[in-house]
Amino acid sequence: MEKARDEQFREPHATVRKMALCLPLVIVLALFLLYPLCLLFSRSLRSASGFDLDNYLLLFTEPTYRRALFHSIILSALVASVSTLVCLAPAWVFANETFPGKRLVRAIFTLPMSFSGIIVGFLAVIMLGRIGAVPQLLERLTGTDYTAGWAYRLGGLVLAYLYFEIPRATLTLEAALRKFDPQLSVAARSLGAGVWQRLRLLILPLIWRPLVSTFAVTFTVSLGSFGVALILSKRFSVLPLEIFQQVIGYGNRGLMAAMSIALVLLAFLINYSVRLIGAGERATA
Repeated sequence: MEKARDEQFREPHATVRKMALCLPLVIVLALFLLYPLCLLFSRSLRSASGFDLDNYLLLFTEPTYRRALFHSIILSALVASVSTLVCLAPAWVFANETFPGKRLVRAIFTLPMSFSGIIVGFLAVIMLGRIGAVPQLLERLTGTDYTAGWAYRLGGLVLAYLYFEIPRATLTLEAALRKFDPQLSVAARSLGAGVWQRLRLLILPLIWRPLVSTFAVTFTVSLGSFGVALILSKRFSVLPLEIFQQVIGYGNRGLMAAMSIALVLLAFLINYSVRLIGAGERATA
């Protein structure tokens, strides 16, 4: 009886301690996330005629802004899809293989993540600009500079984003692949399963949830990336660049806030969908 009473007495105190430990995080989130978002949302509802949805209607009805939103979604989806597929091999190697200089290789591989978007944009111009290194090399070899100006097209922008998103996706997926038991693959191989059979029937079903999470991370980061687009987006625009234009040029703070809220909601929906997928998997497991 005394032991039961002690446990009942300790449980509320343990709950209070946990809540106290979480209090600093709650305060930080309230001050630097919820409060700014509330201000943005309030500003997005202000227009010349008062409080209404005119800024959101303008975002979805004005062709320029609608195209910028569409470009942002397409660009982020392309970058996230390619990054998730390409990072499979290096993430598997880093997680399950041992070789000399592994830490050095990983450090070099993840170096692009430390570069700002401005630097990545200039690197893309140097390599794929109108007089970039790759067009000049192709002109010497074939007589035609096939890739001149690619840096300023959708393909060049995707390549520039992939430059720092593939390392990010690799690190995200590597942490999940470390939990994969290599003996399962060995057992499948001993039973006669080929490489593609093991990949299709064993590995992918076990790591599909980390793959979806990796896609969500790279998608949301690409959605809000600004520096690369500032340097390379000459022929088309993306929504973060339109927000920048509103801040420094046109001065429509209400429209800027509506664009920001749209990006936040889109990123939240992607991440929340991933959580739902993960919860559904645990429920059926």
